Amino acid sequence: MIQLIARIEAHPGQAEQLAHVIEGVILPSRAESGCLTYQAHRAENDTHVFYFYEQWRDQKAFDDHVASVHYQTYRTDSANLVADRSLTFLQDVSR
Repeated sequence: MIQLIARIEAHPGQAEQLAHVIEGVILPSRAESGCLTYQAHRAENDTHVFYFYEQWRDQKAFDDHVASVHYQTYRTDSANLVADRSLTFLQDVSR
């Protein structure tokens, strides 16, 4: 299983537009066959920062997501809105 947290920071004054773009990628991503969890969050104390928590069945499912039309549309539509983007891949240690 692939697990990750993505941190997305909007440029000043662009947070609401970015939130709208993010809303458009959630349902199609959740509908992908390899998607186990796809949650988008907004930081309460820093409202121009967004987080995604994602779980994918395997590497192929994650790669298919990144190649999907809806994800590529999200990346294009958010390109000028995002000041910083980072991915952190997670290893489950709670077993």
